Amino acid sequence: MLQDSAELRALLNSLFPSLDVTAVAKPSGQRVVYFCHFGPDPKDDIRRDWHAWGRVVLKVSGGLDPTSIAYMQKEIEILRGLNNKHYPKLLYNNIFTENPETEQKLPARLFVTIEERIDAIPLTECKRNFKSEKQVAALLLKLVDALEPLWMHRQKLVHRDLKPDNILIKPNGDVVIIDLGILRETGAIGVTNAQVPFGPLSPPYASPEQAMNKKDEISYKSDFFALGTISYELASGTNPFSPTPETGFLEVLDNVRKLNPAALQTVCGVSMEYANLIARMMEKEPFKRHRTVDALRRDVEAFC
Repeated sequence: MLQDSAELRALLNSLFPSLDVTAVAKPSGQRVVYFCHFGPDPKDDIRRDWHAWGRVVLKVSGGLDPTSIAYMQKEIEILRGLNNKHYPKLLYNNIFTENPETEQKLPARLFVTIEERIDAIPLTECKRNFKSEKQVAALLLKLVDALEPLWMHRQKLVHRDLKPDNILIKPNGDVVIIDLGILRETGAIGVTNAQVPFGPLSPPYASPEQAMNKKDEISYKSDFFALGTISYELASGTNPFSPTPETGFLEVLDNVRKLNPAALQTVCGVSMEYANLIARMMEKEPFKRHRTVDALRRDVEAFC
């Protein structure tokens, strides 16, 4: 798996001569994510305007299998088509097979994407700002609005990896959704093996149908489940399926499939009406969750 290293940074500087890396994000998935910017490069007429992009996020992947490549191509396709304040703009993407300085072939193809850097912090780092019923409901409503362009897209897209790390909160309270790397088109055949026990996911926020790799049941209702889990965690202070850092991967997945969390009103004192809303979003069977995006929005608006 590709990791941050002096060698990788030197290669990136060969590919992008005016690149200035300022920080690296915590490891996530199969990509190395750098926070950086470009300085002006008067020797290169093609790249001399890249510094106008300002601060950017550079994501680099290498040695990917066909499944990972398919997911990356889907993310690029969707980001290029979205023109929405709730998603980062894709500024550049390319595949590199050789070092431009030595002209030697690289050990593995490098996939590089560059996105605008959003002035925001992950929900993971500001959970304390969303504790009360109204605070969580207001955030949930913003998330529903932000995700609607995916859910109502002509391809009926599902994010499938909603979690606090992938939700950014801007200073004005707006939300931005990131990491569309495992987007799925509702009803599509998919690229993962149907015989494996679970599909691509982040276990503490996955839906039961993801945990059991029931591809034909994955839809925007799978994202509803993730939003319900996030809301439960914000209100209660604990993820219902991964209560401690020691909870193992397979145990978390088993909890997602089988465990019915304690009613939220008994855990943290929210109203029964609000607890029932979150419980409905977290129903094990998709057909028991809200039938439509509008139905979910109406129920959430009642608490805002």
